[in-house]
Amino acid sequence: MSARFVTGRLSADPEVQQAGRIQITKFTVLENTYEYRGDERIEGHQPLAHYVEAKFELGANAASSLRKGHAVIVAGVERDASFEGREGTVYRRIIDASAIGPDLAHATAAVEPVRRAPATEEPTPAGS
Repeated sequence: MSARFVTGRLSADPEVQQAGRIQITKFTVLENTYEYRGDERIEGHQPLAHYVEAKFELGANAASSLRKGHAVIVAGVERDASFEGREGTVYRRIIDASAIGPDLAHATAAVEPVRRAPATEEPTPAGS
């Protein structure tokens, strides 16, 4: 596995899928590619698709915050998810996200901290 950092736009709204006892939020980030030749910017042929999965609070927050077309930054670890298809091996890489955020070069954001319920204290036994 290797660490990955990508920027791009969501190709569709995130999808939430149940996997056993946890929910996994899945989405695709399209990254426009280009290179510079001298002072000229040469656009790539087509955007690269990065498949992203996020779990637990990160996934829930991404699903409630992100929509198709939003510019995002994703950091995580990439893993192989290749499989055998009808016409041979289908190669696929998935980024298991550890951080997701808006790309402020292309948008503004109003950040709302998640409020966690205070930990409940166990009652003190009588006679203590």
